[in-house]
Amino acid sequence: MEELDILKQDWKKQEASLPQFKTEEICAMLKKKSSSLVKWIFFISLLEFAFWIGLEVFSSFQGYNDIFEKAGVELLYQLILIINYVVIIGFIAIFFYNYQKIKITDDAKRLMKKILTTRKTVKCYVWFNIVYFALSFMVMNYFVITNLQEFQNLNIWIFIGIMFGIMLLFIAIIWLFYQLLYGFLTRKLYKNYKQLEDLDL
Repeated sequence: MEELDILKQDWKKQEASLPQFKTEEICAMLKKKSSSLVKWIFFISLLEFAFWIGLEVFSSFQGYNDIFEKAGVELLYQLILIINYVVIIGFIAIFFYNYQKIKITDDAKRLMKKILTTRKTVKCYVWFNIVYFALSFMVMNYFVITNLQEFQNLNIWIFIGIMFGIMLLFIAIIWLFYQLLYGFLTRKLYKNYKQLEDLDL
């Protein structure tokens, strides 16, 4: 029994020696961490946008867009690209707005709300890119297959099956990329949210 009392006393001494943080200090630390995470989301979206622009420029120099011109769907392709870029720019603007809001927010309740908003925005961004890629891929391949003479003698269903398989592969790669980057950041954001919630503010 004496040994147990000694252990309890030692434990209390160790607890007393540990740094004690006030609620305001914890909130400030979580705000700083959340602001940094949202800033990374903003920077990664900018880099991603630059990557897709660079890929489009590279493909045009390599003559990959000639097939769309030959099939008579170059305008459709350009329209798909413009819509995609406009929406992505819109999301980037929202990410920057969320970053600014979290950076200047002092109230814990508002910080929690902005964390949830940012998380939902990232999820919408991810789903938009995946769904839009799938739809545009199917539409463009349909018009190319039906308008180019080279594909007239091919078994249309075999070709569609191959294209569908390629599309699923690209979607899997995109999904993995988003899970590794945006998924990691949003999970850490949600962890911050749960810590704020546990403070019972």
